[in-house]
Amino acid sequence: MLKTWTVYFISLISTFIFFLFYKMWVSWYCLIALLVIPFLALIVAIVASQTVKFNIDSPSATIKGKPAYIKLKIEGIASVFSFYKIRMVSTDLMSGAMDKKAILICDNGVTKIPLDTNHCGAYSYKLSKLKVYDLLGFFHFNLNLNKDIELLVRPTPEMPGYMPDMFGFKAKNLRKSNKPHSEIYDIRDYQLGDPVKTIHWKMSAKKDKFLVKEPLEEYGGYSRVILKMTDDRDELDLHLGQILFTSKFFLDHEVAHIIRVIPPDSREVAFNIESNLDLERALSMILHMRIPEEASENKKPKEEPAEEPVLEEVSGAD
Repeated sequence: MLKTWTVYFISLISTFIFFLFYKMWVSWYCLIALLVIPFLALIVAIVASQTVKFNIDSPSATIKGKPAYIKLKIEGIASVFSFYKIRMVSTDLMSGAMDKKAILICDNGVTKIPLDTNHCGAYSYKLSKLKVYDLLGFFHFNLNLNKDIELLVRPTPEMPGYMPDMFGFKAKNLRKSNKPHSEIYDIRDYQLGDPVKTIHWKMSAKKDKFLVKEPLEEYGGYSRVILKMTDDRDELDLHLGQILFTSKFFLDHEVAHIIRVIPPDSREVAFNIESNLDLERALSMILHMRIPEEASENKKPKEEPAEEPVLEEVSGAD
């Protein structure tokens, strides 16, 4: 804007000097035209700011590496004779890094603002102000957008270097079953109120007292998958992908499990996973966690291979 006014005053002074030495109708028209331009620009800026309409469309989640955009459509009566600037502040909620951008929009179509999907995590985008300029940039008016957008960048499933043995990771125990009939059952003494059809007649005849069948069922114990948080985003992306793959593998085989998240300098957090809904909730919470900065001596060299997520085998239910 300062540059526009500087160029304008230089042009105005040059035209005025030209008018003084060449007092003809051409120089007069040039001088009048230059004097009128700011007034026309002001009218255009006022009309554009009063009639502007905008529509914002953005995804709530995407996959790491997949392009994602905020689609911004701006319309108005004087949109052909104006342009816009949007101030956007983006925040990586995992690392806390912030970035401020001023985005220039020179047409009244749909503008695509690219979003960062290079690493997994939760990203917050705040569109704070919209500046409406006249086409030449003499004047502008500020409009408050106050639009908050959050994008969840999910990991892509990555197969670990080894797959768990389902026999070892699916712990079996017995518990009471609500089903009336079961091939697995326990024998106990008859109690008042027990259905007659549950009486084990052969055993009752041998023991000379009423005994009933109590149905039992097998159920799996909890395996544990450990995620070690690190500020190396490439390594963390790989671990998150392996956790997602392993957890889906467990759910496909009806294995309830626990995801244990271990930050470097804070208390671990555990998530019980018994369904895909539990996994989605846990993944969303993990991607919102702040990554503590690790001391440089604890960091691994880049050339070392990333560790696999740790799988703990258990022999019983938690």
